[in-house]
Amino acid sequence: MPKIREMFDRIHKRYDLLNHLMSAGRDVAWRKKCVERLPQKDNAVVLDLCGGTGDFAVTYNKMRKGTILVGDFSEKMLGVAVRKNPDLKFIQMDATQISIADSSVDIVLNGFGMRNIWNLDTAFSEAHRVLKGGGCFATLEFFKPDKTVSKLFYHRIAPLALPFAGMIFSKRNAYRYLVLSILNFITAKEYALKAKNTGFSLKCIKALDGGLAHIVILEKP
Repeated sequence: MPKIREMFDRIHKRYDLLNHLMSAGRDVAWRKKCVERLPQKDNAVVLDLCGGTGDFAVTYNKMRKGTILVGDFSEKMLGVAVRKNPDLKFIQMDATQISIADSSVDIVLNGFGMRNIWNLDTAFSEAHRVLKGGGCFATLEFFKPDKTVSKLFYHRIAPLALPFAGMIFSKRNAYRYLVLSILNFITAKEYALKAKNTGFSLKCIKALDGGLAHIVILEKP
């Protein structure tokens, strides 16, 4: 885990561009689609877990109103998020040890972060703990490809971009890690089943752009 944190600290200035590259420029639209699927609630308390540079929190803040906290284990990634929207709240935290009180959050967001967590079961348990009853955990993620389009993109096209990524970002190994983290992750259906075993109920799974990414929305009963 410390090595992964160090990697994200190193690529914090280029992380947004890497996300655009890995999503073929679709990540902005995907975040909007995810927020649209969440229940509307006045003055919701929202935690953007593994919030990184804050794009998910900023998207939510533009579309809905509430109290939004961005949490991430990388101090430098959070520094980028602060510059984007200093009005939000920020805290350095580990997704397996969330420093928030039980049943205090209405919505937990997670954009492209769950596949970087060493213990998914613990992360699910922590998200479940901090959510209020009826609260939602919304994941937007590059899951392991299980459809023709996504298999072609992540098995064939994305690896071809490695030399390009190395020239542009001078962080070719980081890009390689991000691609491999997708191929070595679990499918969206397997993810939902894991979450159910932690006490969540499944509200929806939505494949985006042929399965390049998925939205998984879970609920704490």
